[in-house]
Amino acid sequence: MKKAITPLVLLACAGLFSGGCANVGAIVVTGLRVELTGIERTADGTASVSWRVQNQNVSSYLVGQVTNNIFLNGTLVGKTFDQDPMGVPAAGSAARTSKLVLAGPAATQVLTAALAQGPVNYRVESILIISIYGDDTERGNIASSGTVSVVSK
Repeated sequence: MKKAITPLVLLACAGLFSGGCANVGAIVVTGLRVELTGIERTADGTASVSWRVQNQNVSSYLVGQVTNNIFLNGTLVGKTFDQDPMGVPAAGSAARTSKLVLAGPAATQVLTAALAQGPVNYRVESILIISIYGDDTERGNIASSGTVSVVSK
């Protein structure tokens, strides 16, 4: 009986250990939020997105890379990709403006419609690569939504 319990206890401990470590990325980004603050479309058809990372935590973060998939009124309009590291202070925010790589002709139509409409609903699906210690990084996914104004320059 004693011999049968030992392997079961070891197996249970291994399951708990691996299950506890499986979702580290979600833990790292808890308390972080990516918000769009503006979208600007130029006469030549290019667009840029102003965004910020809000940090509600008591510790600061070094975000090494951010990819944002941006949806306006439920339609994917494009993606931003930023590899410049940004420090996000504790209980604060850090802002950035990035080039929007448009997702095709439908994206152009949605942006044009948003110019005339005023503030539009957005959803942003972000992938953050956060520097933990030295060269160690963690990847976390965040989805946020709100309203944003699209302006022409």
